[in-house]
Amino acid sequence: MLMEARLLDERREGEAVGIAKGKEIGLVEGEAKEKLATAKRMLAKGCYSLEVIAELTNLSLADVEKLKEEQAEQA
Repeated sequence: MLMEARLLDERREGEAVGIAKGKEIGLVEGEAKEKLATAKRMLAKGCYSLEVIAELTNLSLADVEKLKEEQAEQA
C-alpha cells in the first residue's frame, strides 16, 4: 500500500514536470513565431533595412534574409 502511494506521488510529480516543460516549450515556440511574423510585416512595409529588422526582432540577419527570399518567391 505504501509503495503504491509512493508510485502515485512520483507519477503526479512527473506529470507536473512534464506539463511545466510543455508550457515552456510552447512559450518559446510562440515567441519565435511572433518574431517571424513581425519581421514579415516589416519586410512587407519595405521601410526597414534587413539589419534593422534583425536588430529589432532579435532574429539573425540570415533568418531575415531567408524570410525576404521566401516573400520574393511567393510574390
